[in-house]
Amino acid sequence: MLPSVQSSFRAFNTKFEGCIPYMYLDIKGLVTVAVGNLVDPVELAQALPFRFKNEPGIAAPGSPATPDQIAAEWQTLKNDPSLAAKGYKACGPITQLELSDDSIDSLILDRLTRNESFLKRQQWFQDFDTWPADAQLGLLSMAWAMGPAGPGEFPHFRAACQSLDFNAASAECKMNEAGNPGLIPRNQANFTLFSNAVIVLAGEAQGGFQRSSLYYPRALTTADIGQVVPAPGTTG
Repeated sequence: MLPSVQSSFRAFNTKFEGCIPYMYLDIKGLVTVAVGNLVDPVELAQALPFRFKNEPGIAAPGSPATPDQIAAEWQTLKNDPSLAAKGYKACGPITQLELSDDSIDSLILDRLTRNESFLKRQQWFQDFDTWPADAQLGLLSMAWAMGPAGPGEFPHFRAACQSLDFNAASAECKMNEAGNPGLIPRNQANFTLFSNAVIVLAGEAQGGFQRSSLYYPRALTTADIGQVVPAPGTTG
């Protein structure tokens, strides 16, 4: 993936998933941590470097948790299915363990690169490395929400991607929001990302855009073609 995509991914996803250092139950009752990272079954949680929170009333703050301690906290959450409807904030007071910020970065990058590797092995996404940054982020966003196999299960979407028709991809990338209203803003973002890729490719020859630059959250229009449009975080 392009450096602009990798460096923006955590902040992009945090808007939709939050960034929660302690374990909580997601809307489906699965134990989750960080930026929507599933740690269910328990072995996935035990593989992570959880430590005790640095908060009043918690013994040995900052010290590493043992696998048994991680499993015990995981089970405490799993034993209360009502937490799934209450949201992550309800899990804060009943948890003692957390991940460091650096550990969260590593967890995100590991999952992100594994998703990318899986996607690029699929024939319809094999030209991923040539895509504009906005389109790369759009596909990785879908894979984060559905799992890496998810985007390939949308036949019209995958066909559009294979032919580099990002206009059609923007119309076919919508994930099912029923029972999961959190997908609404992500779907909107993905639509913008694939739509931006259309403008980037159309304006690339005129020197106004670079595939390597991520233009989201700006929504590009045909009026931007022929203009020098700086990517967010740059000057121009």
